[in-house]
Amino acid sequence: MSRSRSEAPSQPTTPKFVESIATTVQAQSGSADLEAVVLRAVAQQSDSIALPDVLELRSLLDVDSEQADTLESRIVSTINAIETELAGWDRREVLA
Repeated sequence: MSRSRSEAPSQPTTPKFVESIATTVQAQSGSADLEAVVLRAVAQQSDSIALPDVLELRSLLDVDSEQADTLESRIVSTINAIETELAGWDRREVLA
C-alpha cells in the first residue's frame, strides 16, 4: 500500500466520469475487462494511487457487478468497491 493516508482519491463518481468509462468499455467491443478499465480510470484521476496499489486492488476486488442492470451501474458498483477497499487501507494505516 503505497497510497498516502492523507491523500484521498480524487475520482468523483459523477455521471460524466461513469459515462467516460462506459464509452471506453463499449469501444473495446465487449471484450473489455470492466474491473481493469475502471481501475485504470480511477488511478488516472487520482494523484495518490500508484501502480503497485492498482495491482493490489485488482487482486483484492470482489465485485458482483454481473447482477447490475446496466453497464453504468456495473461501473458504479466497481468504483464503490474500490473506494471501500481504499477506506480499509486508510483504517489499517491509522491503526499501524
